[in-house]
Amino acid sequence: MRIDGLLLLVTMIWGSTFLVTKYAIHFVGLFTYLGYNFGIGALTLALLFRRRLRHLTGSELRSGIILGLLLFSGYALQTLGLQFTITSKAGFITGLYIPLVPLFSIVLLHQRLSLEAGLGFLLSLLGLTLLSINKDFNWSFGLGEFLILGCAVAFALHIVCISKFVTGADALNLAIVQLATTSALSLMSAWLTHEELLLPASVPIWGAVLFMGVVDIGFCMGAMNWAQQYISSTHAALIYACEPVWAGIFGTLAGQTLSGLAWIGGACICLGMIMSEVRLKALLKGWRRSDKWPRQ
Repeated sequence: MRIDGLLLLVTMIWGSTFLVTKYAIHFVGLFTYLGYNFGIGALTLALLFRRRLRHLTGSELRSGIILGLLLFSGYALQTLGLQFTITSKAGFITGLYIPLVPLFSIVLLHQRLSLEAGLGFLLSLLGLTLLSINKDFNWSFGLGEFLILGCAVAFALHIVCISKFVTGADALNLAIVQLATTSALSLMSAWLTHEELLLPASVPIWGAVLFMGVVDIGFCMGAMNWAQQYISSTHAALIYACEPVWAGIFGTLAGQTLSGLAWIGGACICLGMIMSEVRLKALLKGWRRSDKWPRQ
């Protein structure tokens, strides 16, 4: 339960950062912003765990680079896709990484999907649909949607590969290498897309970058790598599905409004996470025993 609580805290932090990012990218280019965030995250973990980093192995370096490539690919494809589609549809398609995780886990990790997890994923998918659909949403599929789908695939593979690579490795070393890789690729993309590689010009922007780098990137990515040593990627993905719920809550506190369907969608996602923790067979056996009334 402590691991679940830690990952739930991670999703709460993720959900709170939408407003921070929306504010900051008005003043700093997106790839530049990502480069600084991931760079600060990597530097924070490297300073805190420098003794571990001295024992970095070749295997950890290779695995960390692969994880960094997947993480960067997710952000890059999402950024490109948003130029060709609306945000509600992009949010829905990005959320498809949740049901993709168990599929990749079956293929790559040979994990079995339990009945409870399957029901949890169906509820989460329903919740994501209700959260995303609005009057502008339509089911057409073009270049933007294709790019966002690639983003969902990259994020799903990232989660599954963490579970695959973390076995027998130092989870925090993996986190440091993948964050450094993502930072380098983001700054390279900023240069290729002619973004101005300027340092933040004001105290609020510096605050946003430091918060995102230390807390959102450093802490959250380190926690993900550490926690997925002890739980399956499928179980982790069901907890990560709570991110849009927290985003809706923080958005509401900031004055934004959510529709009734969106709130129902959030409830479905929470119910899906709870469902994954329930042992249906044991519960059904308990009900059957309680239904055995003494005959007259």
